[in-house]
Amino acid sequence: MIVRILLTLLAAAIGTLIASKIRIPVPFMIGGMIGSAVFNIVTGMAAMPSFTKTVVQSLSGVFIGLSLKRKDIRTLKELAAPLAVLIGCLMVFTTVMGLLFHYIFDLDPATAFLVAIPGGVTEISLMSTDVGADPAIVSFMQTFRLFSVYLVFPATIAFMSKRYPSEETSHMEEGKDDKVTTLDGLIPDNLYLRQLVTALIGLAGGILGKLSGLPSGTLSFAMIFTILANLNSTKITLKREYKRYVQLFSGALIGVSISMETVRGFTKIVLPSLILILGYLIANFVISYLMAKTGKMDRITAMFASSPGGASDMALIASEIGGDSPKIAVMHIFRLIACYSIFPMLAKILIEFVTK
Repeated sequence: MIVRILLTLLAAAIGTLIASKIRIPVPFMIGGMIGSAVFNIVTGMAAMPSFTKTVVQSLSGVFIGLSLKRKDIRTLKELAAPLAVLIGCLMVFTTVMGLLFHYIFDLDPATAFLVAIPGGVTEISLMSTDVGADPAIVSFMQTFRLFSVYLVFPATIAFMSKRYPSEETSHMEEGKDDKVTTLDGLIPDNLYLRQLVTALIGLAGGILGKLSGLPSGTLSFAMIFTILANLNSTKITLKREYKRYVQLFSGALIGVSISMETVRGFTKIVLPSLILILGYLIANFVISYLMAKTGKMDRITAMFASSPGGASDMALIASEIGGDSPKIAVMHIFRLIACYSIFPMLAKILIEFVTK
């Protein structure tokens, strides 16, 4: 068994290396998935330990939780209205697209709703088995969505920026995040020990979430535990480069579930994938219009904020094209938190509704 696990990880690592060379989005996760999937299809020997999923989901929750700072909480009042519009409209969009994929393209309910959730590829793919979705299809369509977002949305928004003026990048008051707290006194100063404590906090939350039986409980509880610790300590940290290894293991976990039969089934999701991107483009125009109507942000900032891409990536692109980068980053952080906490519960309700 140990040999099979090591060979699976080796195949995932080779896939990651190739994916990085040809610049595939999220190379550690996608490359790891393809590498382990190819190994499994050819040999049927791919395997991963059963506890890996809990650890990977917990650490994913840690990285999400670490992205939320005290200054982000302070800006929430200013952005409450556009954020409510964004989350509400995305819930409607996810519902509509999920029903479309289920009834028109015959995807099972769980898979149909998960592919439409605008979260991270790694995190949403890991949710698949929690709700009975097909992780291979979810991963493929989420990856296609992410690739298309970076390929299509910046060009579209750049074109629209000629019509709609954008604000200069604001300098939101960050406040001081370095105030020493009681929790700081309990955490060692050593960087490696600080990271270990951070990981253990996330794992504790993840295990509790798994025991709770809630949809995406492992990821959500790990995220919540980390947020609470991060808001009450200046020592909570985990180097971002470690996220690559979390993505690698995540990809390997998905890859071991892919067989030749799974690959043959990919042909039926090409059209749904294209429709998903078209739906996101339409949703982006509608949602950004409604967000701009709140009077809290300009149209270009709203278009970037409602694009289903990564927080740092969209904020960075906005700094070149136009838009308020700090607002965009904060909006994306809260959008992702909603995707990992609220949307799985919505998906569960919808799945129960369509399967009655």
